[in-house]
Amino acid sequence: MCGTGGDKLNTFNISTLAAIVTSSCGSSVIKHSGRSTTSTTGSVDILSQFKFDIDTKNEIKEHCFKKTNLMFTSSKILRELFADVKKICQEANIPGFVNLLGPLTNPYKTSHHILGVSNLKWGTLMASSLKSLGSSDSLVLCCRISENIFMDELSFCGDNYLWKLVNGVIKEEVITPSDFNMKIEDVSTLVIKDKAEGKTIFEDILKGNLSNKTTSKATVIALNTGAALYLTKKVKSIFEGYNIALQHIKSGRSWEHFQNFLNCMKGVHDFTDK
Repeated sequence: MCGTGGDKLNTFNISTLAAIVTSSCGSSVIKHSGRSTTSTTGSVDILSQFKFDIDTKNEIKEHCFKKTNLMFTSSKILRELFADVKKICQEANIPGFVNLLGPLTNPYKTSHHILGVSNLKWGTLMASSLKSLGSSDSLVLCCRISENIFMDELSFCGDNYLWKLVNGVIKEEVITPSDFNMKIEDVSTLVIKDKAEGKTIFEDILKGNLSNKTTSKATVIALNTGAALYLTKKVKSIFEGYNIALQHIKSGRSWEHFQNFLNCMKGVHDFTDK
């Protein structure tokens, strides 16, 4: 599960939270992660606030993956190869091709992918790329916020475009907020001003502490989780997955799951240090 970034909307950590909730619901997730290039906080940025190290040894990550169904990883080789290119893209405040390459380089070559893109023009290209890489089932997705603004996640802020790769065939589909009995929401409800706010929202959603401020954010996490549950055949539709995920978020069990993951990583560190 990964977004390619570049939408410049400064939303909270949607795909990271969706990865945690999805694994808490029973699907195994190895999420490709990186630091922010054009947003307020990236996956690595938020996880670092919980003392998680993306460069932890692979054997430790793999051990905890077997226990928790969750792993965060990145392509260290790609980071080193294109570090200067990414720096230039950051300074110019524009997404570069590294944004597109990164999510395709998950070192574990997972069979299923959910890949968010920040423009409709990337949909077919990325779905075709996943097919070429041998992916069996994948979803490339994008939400149209306005005529020229797109989000690299599913949301209720506009129509959602999906490119489904199933058995080597790419099919396009559109789902709308009304399909989920939802009204179109303003994208400002998903925007955060800084990393501190991002961490607070991150904790509140996983704990199920939903208020007027966090409920709209939780529904977006449930929507993206629902897509993941559908892709991994845990449910028969994204709608069914959305409803299951929303109830799971409200229960607070995702926070316990996340703590188990962090404690596993810390526990293994303690063991290996001894």
